[in-house]
Amino acid sequence: MERGSKNKSLLIWIEEIWEEIEVQIYGILGAIFFFGVIYLIFQPQWMNPVCDLFSKIKLLLR
Repeated sequence: MERGSKNKSLLIWIEEIWEEIEVQIYGILGAIFFFGVIYLIFQPQWMNPVCDLFSKIKLLLR
């Protein structure tokens, strides 16, 4: 009985860690999406260096 409860608590611990990782991934993707939408709507000047960087990377990959 002791062994089963230890395995169960370990699985619960792993599931909780995975949930936290998922939250972080969704947060990062949400931030990228948010700044993409901001750029598409307003096209602020402070995002020009980032766009230039992406265009240079795209040119290097060709």
